[in-house]
Amino acid sequence: MRRSEGGFFSHQFRLSNYGYYLRRRYELIEDEVLLELEDIKNKNQNFIKDKDVNFRLYPFYINWKKLENNEYGYYRIFVHFGYFGAAIYSIFKKKDIALNVKNILFYLSSFIPDYLLKDDKKDALIQENIKFFFENVPEVDTIFEIIENKIIMFREISILLIILKIYEINFIINNNKNQIEKVLKCEYLIGTYLTNSEFIDIYRRHFKGKVFDVFKKLVENKGKEYEMAKTRDKFFNHIKYIYNKFIKDSPTQY
Repeated sequence: MRRSEGGFFSHQFRLSNYGYYLRRRYELIEDEVLLELEDIKNKNQNFIKDKDVNFRLYPFYINWKKLENNEYGYYRIFVHFGYFGAAIYSIFKKKDIALNVKNILFYLSSFIPDYLLKDDKKDALIQENIKFFFENVPEVDTIFEIIENKIIMFREISILLIILKIYEINFIINNNKNQIEKVLKCEYLIGTYLTNSEFIDIYRRHFKGKVFDVFKKLVENKGKEYEMAKTRDKFFNHIKYIYNKFIKDSPTQY
C-alpha cells in the first residue's frame, strides 16, 4: 500500500521532534527545581544568591542571549555552575561543540596533561590551545576581586577551583613566584569561606571519579604539587606545601 507524501517518515520525524522537546522541557523543569533547591539549601553567608547578582555589572563575558534561550546548554551550565561557569562555558564552547554540563570539569582538568605538561611545547596545536586558554580565561587578579568581594555563588566553587589549579600549575612550570602567591591567596580565601562538609560535598559531587583520576595520575608521574585535595584540611595543607616549596623566600601574610 502506498503512503501519501509526508507519510510514515514524516510521522516518525514529528514523533522524534516531539520526544526531543519533551526531554528538553523536562530538563528545563528539573533545572529550575535544582536552582530553587540550591538557593534554599545553602545558608552560607559567604556566597551570594541569584537575586543578588547585577548581571549588567558582571565582570566576565557571558553570552546572555544564549543563556536566556538555553542555546547549546548555556542555561544548564548556569544552573549547575553559576555565572562564572557560564562565563567559562562561553569561552570554550566555541572551541569544542561537544562541551556540556557533564564533561566541562573533566574537559578543563584534562587541559593540564594534554597541553600544559606536554614535552613538545613547540607543537603548533599545543601552543595554540595554551595561548587561547590564557588569553581568554579571566585573569587571576580579577578572580581574586570577585572572591574577596564575595561576588561568587556556592555552585561556582568547583569551576573556580579547577581554573585556579590550572593557573597554579602553569605558574609553577614557569617559576612565577609572584603569580603563584596570588593564586594561593585566591584558594586560601575560598577555603575560609567553606565549611568542612561543604568542601567534601563539592569533592564528591564534582571531582570524585574522572576528574580526581586526572590529578591522581599527575601526582604519580610528576609529584605532590599536582594534588587535588579531598578535604578542606588537605586543601589548606596543599596551599602550605606549595608556598613552602616555591615562594617561602617571599614574605607572605595570610
